[in-house]
Amino acid sequence: MTKDRLEKWMRWIYQKDIDFGEIFYEERVSTRYLFMDEQLDKIDTEIIRGVGIRIVDHDLITYYASTNDLTDENIKKTITSLTSHCQENVHQESIILQEAIPYKQPEGIIFHDQMKAIDKKKFLKQFDQRARAMISNLSQVTIKLNEEDQKIVVANTKGVYQTDQRMNTSVTISLNKEANGQRAFCSRNFGNGAGYELLETVDQEKVLEEMKQAIEDQLVAQDCAGGKMPVIIGPGFGAVIFHEACGHAMEASSVAKKLSVLAGKLNQKIASSKVTIIDDGTIDGAWGTTNFDDEGRATQKNILIEDGILKNYLIDEINGVKMKMTPTGSSRRQNYTYPPTSRMNNTYLKKGNDQIEDMIQSIPYGLYAKVMGGGSVNTATGDFNFSVNEAYMIRDGKIQESVKAASLIGNTVEILQNVEMVSDDLKLACGTCGAESGWVPVTIGQPTIKVSEILVGGAKNDR
Repeated sequence: MTKDRLEKWMRWIYQKDIDFGEIFYEERVSTRYLFMDEQLDKIDTEIIRGVGIRIVDHDLITYYASTNDLTDENIKKTITSLTSHCQENVHQESIILQEAIPYKQPEGIIFHDQMKAIDKKKFLKQFDQRARAMISNLSQVTIKLNEEDQKIVVANTKGVYQTDQRMNTSVTISLNKEANGQRAFCSRNFGNGAGYELLETVDQEKVLEEMKQAIEDQLVAQDCAGGKMPVIIGPGFGAVIFHEACGHAMEASSVAKKLSVLAGKLNQKIASSKVTIIDDGTIDGAWGTTNFDDEGRATQKNILIEDGILKNYLIDEINGVKMKMTPTGSSRRQNYTYPPTSRMNNTYLKKGNDQIEDMIQSIPYGLYAKVMGGGSVNTATGDFNFSVNEAYMIRDGKIQESVKAASLIGNTVEILQNVEMVSDDLKLACGTCGAESGWVPVTIGQPTIKVSEILVGGAKNDR
């Protein structure tokens, strides 16, 4: 997509009196390898190419259309339809797009097309065989290898013209086992915002040893007892509770509409002084890292909560106008068929200096949520509910039996205030996040933390 052609399309947009106009062009190739039943079961490749055109009028109402027909005739027809309600622009000027910042290729990348399909299959087969050798009588081993390459171009009526190239790679291994009438499921996921150098960082034996222990514990797990109690949440994916419970509440897409429990609380103390939450779209090779967001603005490190004080929100272009705040390089979308909005990139709880042993010893009765599962949150009220995939009871300052059917139920404001201890074992984990602009890759992370009190849901009503 050439700059000259985009300038022509922008001139068609600017023939009408609008507040803002934007064109987002995308090329994307995604390939998914599925290895199950001890063989490469499926290879799926998706190729997309198209543009999204966004018009914002003076009332800040957004009109959006997308198309994969890139002929000038169709683009002009689409723009005419989107701007049909707008007045003619009597002060029409030519749109001159700025020069794009050149794309800088990261060092040490193993590009997806540099690794042969037979070598990808070899990695998957080796991982499968090692899992079956280390963990007896597995009923199912499923391994997914995903690769994605994306090129984008963004241009808008403010003169922005920016290009970016993105690459994501991920591996997910899931194990199922049945024994003595019990079922166990364990999954681990690895990803980076780069290429197949990821495979060199996956220590298969270490990963499988951890999964083996988790499966053995699940097969003898007892029902979890519910009630309010102190909870230790493990590092890495444990941060899903902060991602969902307060991360979305700091996105301008909900704050601008006053549909967030954290709206109107800038510079107020909303959390324990142990809590510093950062969203950073610039971490080298991280799953949620991009050079530029989907509005062409450079990504940056955003301190959202510092020592318990709410310092900033994640802000996109249009919501920034509504809130009279500067965008933070946080505008994202799944692909060209979605209009962008404020989203998280790599969000983590900053490490502290408390000792994990001290956390455990301080709890006479509580729960150790080693690995979190999925959940839901109401950003307007802050109420949330999350499952715990791998959980253990704590008794008399010691981690004891494995338990099942545990969940954490609470409120954003309460959990932020109840973070009592934060260790220094910060880990990052990758996942995908769904919202109004579709699904995007995100990193979440935290050290091990102690929450002084939270409602634990379980199969038993009491101890």
